Amino acid sequence: MLATQRYYLFSLAVFIVLVSFTFFFFRQDEAVLYEKIVKNPYRSSKPGLRDTILNLFESIKHDPTNPHFRSAAGQTYTADSTSTWNKPLGKRVLIVDIDTRVPTGANQLLNPDTIDFEHLDMHGGGLVSNAIINHYIYALIHGYDYKFYQAAHIPEHHDTWIMPHVFRELIPEYQFVVAMDADVTISHLDLPLEWLFNRWGLASHTSMALPWDTEEWRGNVSISRDSKYLRVLNTGFVVAQNNPTTLELLDAWRDCTSELRYPGCAHWKENWSHEQRAFSEYIRYDFNATPETIVSIPCDDAVGWPGFKADNEDVSPGISDCNGNFVRHYTLGKDMVKAASSNAVMQAVSDVLQRSILKEQESMWVKEPEHAKDVVQSEVREGEGEQGGEVVVDGIMGPGRR
Repeated sequence: MLATQRYYLFSLAVFIVLVSFTFFFFRQDEAVLYEKIVKNPYRSSKPGLRDTILNLFESIKHDPTNPHFRSAAGQTYTADSTSTWNKPLGKRVLIVDIDTRVPTGANQLLNPDTIDFEHLDMHGGGLVSNAIINHYIYALIHGYDYKFYQAAHIPEHHDTWIMPHVFRELIPEYQFVVAMDADVTISHLDLPLEWLFNRWGLASHTSMALPWDTEEWRGNVSISRDSKYLRVLNTGFVVAQNNPTTLELLDAWRDCTSELRYPGCAHWKENWSHEQRAFSEYIRYDFNATPETIVSIPCDDAVGWPGFKADNEDVSPGISDCNGNFVRHYTLGKDMVKAASSNAVMQAVSDVLQRSILKEQESMWVKEPEHAKDVVQSEVREGEGEQGGEVVVDGIMGPGRR
């Protein structure tokens, strides 16, 4: 009996110790418990936006090694079959929007209030907002890095002169930096830059790539030619690759208006077309050591939009027929930018949904058996004339009428 009592007392003591320990554990500081639970390496977390977008559009992304691309409209385009860029570059690519306009006003993207996209204005901060949406989602789909760079005004220079110095600041951290104007949209969100680089012939030593500008006329005089009468390159879409030549080139372009290296360049501080004309007038001649150092992208690929010539022939007869096959630059049609961005996103989403539905069609696509129609029609005929029966009126079955 005594032994039994001792056993119960011992068991009670152990129970009290365990209860005390448990109480102590759960009375720890909440922050300590939070760290233990939330930072548990085995705890799953919700995916971020980047992972979500990557997964969502993975099924439609075009393989950069596939030399053929067919657009939703049925056009087929080709790239170099001996491709240089056959693997995703990911975060080695930066897509950047550089602007002095900051979209923090009413109904603009960096304003924390809810954005009303339907009524987004295509001027000023509204145009910049639209650009960020289109360029950012493209970067997310392909795993590129993205930045909006709020640049400061440069005294006595047009605001477009911000581009050279921002490029020079950002490029040491990346292999490629790609900048687009606010009125530029990517039309095929499924098509990676790597494929476009192959199409345009960018080599491993290429420094920059820019599209030929549209040929515009005022009277019988072209306003799209430099002093050597070569058509200028458009800086609305610029690709720069990080190498020693590019760094020297950007230094020269940034400092062009100082005239230490290029006498006469100060003329383009505020005269149209500013840094674009300075690049074509001086930089491209000074640095194009090989045909691939500065690559000229076809105007039809990266300037204008479908119907560009027809839309602007009255204003500028003889204007180039540049359709923006891949990069659409709405220089003369900024009111069309929002629709272009919306269409690009909806095309990509439609492609994803179509593939998903076709893959799951056995469970989603319900087809009524042919014999079921015969059974229904037979039942209707048997019930004709009876009060409360079913009749077919204009092909629609409904309650019978007396």
